[in-house]
Amino acid sequence: MEKDTKGVSLDEFIFRKLQPLRILRGYLANELELCEGDDVRMTRQDLDNMVSTIEIFLEEYDRVSAFRGRKQNHSDRKKASFIDAKPQAIKAIA
Repeated sequence: MEKDTKGVSLDEFIFRKLQPLRILRGYLANELELCEGDDVRMTRQDLDNMVSTIEIFLEEYDRVSAFRGRKQNHSDRKKASFIDAKPQAIKAIA
C-alpha cells in the first residue's frame, strides 16, 4: 500500500515556521510602543516563551536543512568551511 506524501519545499516550510516569529515580532513592537522611557519590562515567563519560539524555529530548520543535505549528491558539490577560508581572509586583511 503506497502512502501519498506531499513534499513541502523549503520555502514553504520556512514561511509556515516564520508565523510564530512574526507574531513574536508584533508582540515586541507592541511592548515597545507601550513602554515609556528607555527601559522595557517583561516577565521572565514572557522572555522564556520568546526564546522557546526562536529555538523551535531553529531546530526545525536545522532538521530540514540536514535532511536536504543528505538527499543531495555530495560528490557534485564541494563544501566550503570557515577553516578553509581563514588563510585567505587573513591575506585579504593584510
